[in-house]
Parts: sequence; structure tokens; C-alpha cells
Amino acid sequence: MNILIINCILSTAEKGVITRRKSIKDTMICNYAMGFIANGNSVTILASEEFRPTEQEEYAFDVLFFKSRLPRIFKPHLIPWPVGMRRYIKENVHKFDVVITSEVFSIATLLAAGVCKDKLVIWQEMTGHQRMLKQLPSKLWHNVVVRCFMRRSLVVARSLPAMRFVKQYAKNVAEEIVDHGANGTVLYPSEHVEDAFIVVSQLVHRKRVDGIIARFAEFVKNPHYSHFLLNIVGDGDLSDSLKRVSKDLGVERNVIFHGFMSHSAMAEMLRSSRAMLVNTERDLNMVSIAESIASGTPIITNTVPASAEFIAASGAGIVDDDWGAAELCDMADNYSRYHKACIAVRDEVTNDGCATKMLRIYSQWKSAKQKGCVNKN
Repeated sequence: MNILIINCILSTAEKGVITRRKSIKDTMICNYAMGFIANGNSVTILASEEFRPTEQEEYAFDVLFFKSRLPRIFKPHLIPWPVGMRRYIKENVHKFDVVITSEVFSIATLLAAGVCKDKLVIWQEMTGHQRMLKQLPSKLWHNVVVRCFMRRSLVVARSLPAMRFVKQYAKNVAEEIVDHGANGTVLYPSEHVEDAFIVVSQLVHRKRVDGIIARFAEFVKNPHYSHFLLNIVGDGDLSDSLKRVSKDLGVERNVIFHGFMSHSAMAEMLRSSRAMLVNTERDLNMVSIAESIASGTPIITNTVPASAEFIAASGAGIVDDDWGAAELCDMADNYSRYHKACIAVRDEVTNDGCATKMLRIYSQWKSAKQKGCVNKN
């Protein structure tokens, strides 16, 4: 199949600042595209110019970038208005078998909905209304735009909370979820495990990595676990202060800061960790969670991530808002059980598995619609 993917926002912009990287190959949407490629499909991605990589690179798929209109109003990191995207879609929609776009609350999705109609799949991550202007723009959009202009499109949620939310407004919502998908060829399991935990995160306030370090410090007070390491992968404006936190807590020898790393560079460290630790204050589908499970590495997290329900139900980790030293001990001692649970659900979080599932859901919906089993209005 020939697939068009519309995903204007390629990465999270902390405090509204878009960080352009040398490469976008490790972004969620590029890994997702590779899942379709692995299954023999061809892919074209449409994205915002503001996220273009700083260096030239080659892809196994096509990537087209569109500059944002009125960026001071339609901020590229929140709700970009891509100049020329509708024209491109209208002129080329006949070339594609399916068009996958991110979020119902998106100008790009509205542009596609007016052209693609029955070919459009809206891949929903948001689990609630966007908070800007007291949620008024989001509520208006969902109650008017989604109900009136996206009623013919299929909506596939990325998590159970996202499904419950979007069902309030969209007509055709699939009963199955499709996660982001991790690059299964780079991130794969191993039976080798070390006495270490890992954090893969931006080092910013909302991620609350300081709380992770504090809980880890309590854990290593136990002589039996005093040799354990905490590897922190990521960068951000709190890097120096977090290093001071680890020093003040007396665990600077146990906590290692690695800075930003590509997937290929961190893969071995991730797959050999006893668990990935999460303590976020605000997140949706964290790509790092799918990457960890794909690597066979369990998760210890609070209930904030949208995938927390999946982790708890599958046994791929521990979900507890008050997790601490006791949960770290549990994971250290019973890693094998959680590791096996990750292996059991791995196909649900790899990019090729997610791509296969998405096309199956779309094909089943299209077939049901042709037979008159789906409301066409």
C-alpha cells in the first residue's frame, strides 16, 4: 500500500521552544513509518518546516516539510497551520491508499478531512481538552469541527484514555488501540541484565527526575542494593541541578548522566536495565515506554502516562503513584517475571506490529463500510 502520514509536530517543544536536532530518524513518526516500510509498504510523511533536521539525511521514505502560517497565532509546536499542505493532499490523494493524520484537534487534520474523506484515519493521542484559553478553543473544535467535518473518518486511539475521550465527539472510533511503536530492529530484548535502572527523559521540571533520584537514593541505602546504578539518558535545562541533587543525596557515584543519546547508542543500556523509571507530572503516550517494553525492559511508573493502564493490565511493570524503594526492590528481585510479560506484549509496541495493526483496523472498517455495517453519514 502507498501510505501518507501527516504529523506536523515531530517532537515535544519544552516551554514552546522547538529544539532542532541533526537527525529526525529517532522521532516517533519516523520509526512508525519504518514499521510500514518493513511490511512492504511505501510511505510519505508531511511535517512542519520548523522541525526540519539541521543536517541533510536520507530516509527509506519521503518527507515533505511545510512552513507554518501566522506562527505567532498558530504556534508550530501546538497547532500549526501548514502553508500549501491542503493543495498537496488534494493533488496527490489519488496516489495513496490510506492517509493517517495525528489528532482530531489539528488544522492539518481538518485540511485532510475535507479532501480525503473515507481514506482518512485520525490517530488520536490527546486524552482531554488542550488547556489553552481555559479549554474553550478545544471544546468548540471538538463539538463543532469534529462532529461536522470529521464524521466520515475513522479514528484510532493510541491509548484507552484517548479512546474514551474522543468517543464523546467522533462517530467512527475503533475499539482497538494502536500505540506509537518502537523501532524493533534496534530496540530488542536480551537475557543479559545488569544491576541498574534507567531514566530516558528530557531533564525538565514536569518529568520530576529529582523525585526519581530521591527514591533511588532510599533504595541504595539497603546494603544489598548499594551497588545498583541509575543511568539517566537525556538533556535539558535541569541537568546541572539534578547532578547537584544526586550529590546532596550522596549517590553521585551511583547516578550516571549520559546526556542525549541516539536509539542505537542507548539500546544496549536500555535492554540490560532492570526497569525504566517514570515519575512525570504531565504526559500522554510516552514513546520511551514503548521503547522500553520493546527492549524487554519493565516499567515502574505513576498513573500519569496514558499507557499506564496497559502496563498494569499486561504485567509489564509496576504502576503506583507512590512507588519508591519497595517497588525498586520488587523489580530488582523479580525482574524475570516482569521481563517475560514485556516479551509477551512486545508485538503490540513495535513499529512493524503497530503498522500491521493499523492497516488491519482500517481494512476491516473499510470492508464493513462497503457492506453497509458502518454509518456513512
